[in-house]
Amino acid sequence: MQGKRIDKEKLRVALNRFVEKQNHIVYGYGKNGIFITHKIYRDNPEDLSLFNPYFGLNGATFFYRVFGKDIKVVMLLRPCEIRALIELVKLNQIEPETITMISIDCPGTISQKNAKADLPDDFIEIKKAFDKDDSGLRWACKFCREKRGVVGDAGIRVQEDGGLWIFPYTDKGSDFLNLIDGEIIEYTAKFVISESIKTEPFVTDMDKFYNDFSKCILCKNCRDMCPVCYCVDCLFNGDEYLPKGDAFINKMLRTGTQNLPYGKEIFHMIRMYHVSQTCVGCGACEEACPQDIPLTKYFKGISERLQNLFSYMSGRDIKETIPYLTFKEDELKDAED
Repeated sequence: MQGKRIDKEKLRVALNRFVEKQNHIVYGYGKNGIFITHKIYRDNPEDLSLFNPYFGLNGATFFYRVFGKDIKVVMLLRPCEIRALIELVKLNQIEPETITMISIDCPGTISQKNAKADLPDDFIEIKKAFDKDDSGLRWACKFCREKRGVVGDAGIRVQEDGGLWIFPYTDKGSDFLNLIDGEIIEYTAKFVISESIKTEPFVTDMDKFYNDFSKCILCKNCRDMCPVCYCVDCLFNGDEYLPKGDAFINKMLRTGTQNLPYGKEIFHMIRMYHVSQTCVGCGACEEACPQDIPLTKYFKGISERLQNLFSYMSGRDIKETIPYLTFKEDELKDAED
């Protein structure tokens, strides 16, 4: 594997060269008061943070329907965010030539909802903090399918001594590496993060499902903050499934006594089906839930179980077609579940 040894200063110099051009921007993480959050840079990214220990949302949600070919964006994000962007490209929601996606090794995150601003933005220090006490580590991160910066156009990896390397995976990735000072050399050392361990398939039953979702107030925050739930005309905005006003009264007259909110179970079941092929398991849905429903284990668990039937992993490769959009006569012949 060949790449370039980098540090934050070398990277900032390269990004400065990029944003000097018209309609070029950088998207990543930066300090926002006491926390590190997503940030757009139109000029010098002097406060850029490569590693963000706080999770509030998946950064792909800001980039639905980006079709302008005269705009260029370099994105430096977690693997789960890059994977979501890759799925949006496959679904024709982003012009692929507009963005250069750089995934970064992720040590894990804590929820921003109840977080204290006392975590560093250094990979090794973040990992040491989580190794010492992982009680605050998000469920999605504990069972993450891909923490390595191995997806997208390029990846920033952390070697065991804390050194940073960047590797190109596509022509766009190689073009970005050309902006970084230094020669491309062979890498032979070990990385801090290795391939994730395969976990047991998700199993539940309807009694458990109804119990977990009994607190749902149908705010639909989970839908709105899902990075791969992009539909402009969502069927749940109409009166067919979630009626309001006269439509609601007429529905109740036809169906009889009902627990409210009406339709919450079908809402989540249809959503699980809808994103099962593209869900990246980031847990943004659970972060957005005011009722603290364990959404991640359902959406991540069910989607990964289905994707495994097709030997598919959402966001792994931009050339890998989404299973529901393709047909192979013998694709399920040897499937096991």
